[in-house]
Amino acid sequence: MNGLSDLIPLRALNQVTYCQRLYYLEYVESVMPINEHVEDGLFQHRRVDDPTLQHRPRKDGAVLHTRSVQISSTSLGLSGKLDLVEEKDGEVYPVEYKRGSGPSGDNGQPPFWDNDAVQVCAQAMLLEEELGTKIQKGILYYIGSKTRVEVPLDDDLRQKTLQAIQTIHELELRDSPPEPLPAELRHRCFGCSLAPICQPEETLYCLSHQRLTPAEETAAGITRVLPQIDEGAVLYLQEPGSHVGKRSEHLVVRKDGQEIQRVPIAAIRQVVIFGNVQVSTQALECLATLDVPVVYMTGYGRFIAALQPAPTKNIHLRTNQFRLFADPERALSLAKAVVKAKITNQRTLLMRCLRSRSPDDPVNGNGHAPSPDNGIRGSDEPAAREMAELLTRLDRISDPAVLLGTEGQAAALYFSQFSRMIKLPVPTKSGQTGFDFKSRNRRPPRDPVNALLSFSYALLLKDCFSALCAVGFDPYCGFFHVGRHGKPSLALDVMEEFRAIIADSVVLTLINTGGLAPQDFLVWRDSCHLTEDGRKRFFQAYEQRKATVVTHPVFGYKMSYGRMLEVQARMLAAYVRGDIPNYTGFTVR
Repeated sequence: MNGLSDLIPLRALNQVTYCQRLYYLEYVESVMPINEHVEDGLFQHRRVDDPTLQHRPRKDGAVLHTRSVQISSTSLGLSGKLDLVEEKDGEVYPVEYKRGSGPSGDNGQPPFWDNDAVQVCAQAMLLEEELGTKIQKGILYYIGSKTRVEVPLDDDLRQKTLQAIQTIHELELRDSPPEPLPAELRHRCFGCSLAPICQPEETLYCLSHQRLTPAEETAAGITRVLPQIDEGAVLYLQEPGSHVGKRSEHLVVRKDGQEIQRVPIAAIRQVVIFGNVQVSTQALECLATLDVPVVYMTGYGRFIAALQPAPTKNIHLRTNQFRLFADPERALSLAKAVVKAKITNQRTLLMRCLRSRSPDDPVNGNGHAPSPDNGIRGSDEPAAREMAELLTRLDRISDPAVLLGTEGQAAALYFSQFSRMIKLPVPTKSGQTGFDFKSRNRRPPRDPVNALLSFSYALLLKDCFSALCAVGFDPYCGFFHVGRHGKPSLALDVMEEFRAIIADSVVLTLINTGGLAPQDFLVWRDSCHLTEDGRKRFFQAYEQRKATVVTHPVFGYKMSYGRMLEVQARMLAAYVRGDIPNYTGFTVR
């Protein structure tokens, strides 16, 4: 040990005894999320942690109490704060408070949990070294059941405690976390704050099913560990010249001295700012403290940057990210998974849209009248057949340039049919529908359809950027969109899977349902953009699409598209850490 900073926290012994994977993620990778169970534990400890009571012995009848005793030992390699030290009749022993309830103690089992016993044993060993006296017992007080349990400090428990210390030293040398707990101990995952990051069932399923058949994918039946939908709303701010400030528990938007909007901060999960909108330092500080990202975009909807809370301490993930993405073979494997998912989802959307076309649709993709079969069955469309053929070639590709060309071919096929996915509205006086689509164009987009596509991709990019930052990735280091200086390459990689099923779907829905009209666009020179009112309707449609619940193709649980972005980012992290052998892109059916 080199100093106090190298000493093992007492709480870590509890964690490593409970679950080695939990210890690794929390202490080696420095991932420490807070959930309701952790918050409740902090609340229950409020008296024990009261700074006015620390190190102040108090007489309570025949017992002397000393709270929050800080103690360490370089020989044991331990350091920590003891909730309470009691002295009675010349005997000294530690008392550890636990938020939950202890076991019943039936069938000859001890009335305490093994991991709690190891922690209080370590506390006693520290006290022994400090006081130079033998300690025979420790006390566990379970707040949930209000029970006080005596823990005998026998040789077996002391050996188990020393083994926990040794296990921690071994885990610190690993490059990847241990496997999740086996099935007989899986109940320990319930309520664990690390479960959304650990993803135990997903990880074990991927390890045992490296090549999945459709039947296996359907039958996975995994319990989801993330909420089904996002809690809170996205606050879009686009009023030029407006100012956003904090007042009590609300964000208040003002313009020209008049209040135009007031939103409870607790109801916000993300703030998106377009153009000339000022935000006060107090509001930004509050949002950062609450882990609410603030995304900045130009007035025309181009993603600029995101103000995130301090980067996660998970340096191991980023180190592995840089090393793995620099490996041409593994980067190509990831790129193929993403391209496969992208082409599959484009083909699915194309088939769904063209399947609903009338059999007497006068034009098919080749400019000829389709057969009745082609007008109904999207899979018989020439573009769909060619895209299916491209999918069969992906596994054989060994050159990133060929993969990029294949992805480009699929995109050309997809967008060659995009105009047919748009239901023709009533023509304007000029004979144009207002939503005529010839080909994809951008920087800047020159027609309403391309303006909508570019805008939706910008919103999707900022969501992928935020999801990757939350997981701990560097969003600028990618494996497919490489060599793009200043571009969030990894966010661009991840969003490929969701372009068709989120962004393109929103565009088609708004056009085909009349949610937007040609007058909702501004055209200046060769540039076309949404009006302010048009953007408001787009925001609503985009958030509705993200809230749509869909079934994960591999794990079988239902979740909103917005949450799926985070699931895929976490599964990518699992692959980068070495938890799972392959990464599978997200696809819909």
